[in-house]
Amino acid sequence: ATEPLHYREISDIIAAEGLREDMGATPDKSVASTLSLMRRNGEKIDVPRRGYYVLPTIADQRAKEVEEEEAEAVAQDPGKLAVGAYGLYWARNMVNWEPSNGQLLGQQNDRAIPVNFADQDGIYLLHSWNEIAYVGQTLTKRGPTGLYNRLRSHHRDPRKTDRWDSFSWFGFRGVNDSGELSPSPQSGTLADVIDVIEVMFIESIMPRLNMRPGEGARELRESGLYFQSAQVRYVPVYR
Repeated sequence: ATEPLHYREISDIIAAEGLREDMGATPDKSVASTLSLMRRNGEKIDVPRRGYYVLPTIADQRAKEVEEEEAEAVAQDPGKLAVGAYGLYWARNMVNWEPSNGQLLGQQNDRAIPVNFADQDGIYLLHSWNEIAYVGQTLTKRGPTGLYNRLRSHHRDPRKTDRWDSFSWFGFRGVNDSGELSPSPQSGTLADVIDVIEVMFIESIMPRLNMRPGEGARELRESGLYFQSAQVRYVPVYR
């Protein structure tokens, strides 16, 4: 490439050109981690700005702290409170609500392994067209109240069943490369909590004067599918 590429763009090129058949469940994270490891092993790869990579023949070599920032950005630290994955406006009528242990499948792109978010911990919203009709929470350690079960209860509730058509969710459990949910964070600082709240408000409400996703997702999104940071949006897989 003749210009720096974000690790998500590199992941998309790998998928589009069929350079790797098995992309795993988190191809973006895998590419970022691999590039960071290559740099630590002495490969000449520059990071002109956070999340972007380029060969040194194209851009000047960056300082060591940039490498450390990138490693921190892709790290999945279960002790840090952060939105590890999220989905926006998933269609209610495309989910099979019959089984008590159903699935909520999502994937980063059409080559990624589908991930089941049924046991996700976090915050969810019920939408009626473009209106937020209900806000709830889910925490599996409190009992069988994972995301799927909470949504299923609203689907079956006669007081709510006709009053929502889609849902969004913001989960604190990230995803490993095999497609399994990581443990929920056990603690968080005040800064973590503020970042999380800002991310959820901006992404769910989309205020017209907000020009970027917020401190919990520092860089501008380049498409409607992904945060350009550790927080990753998943699109639904209906089966």
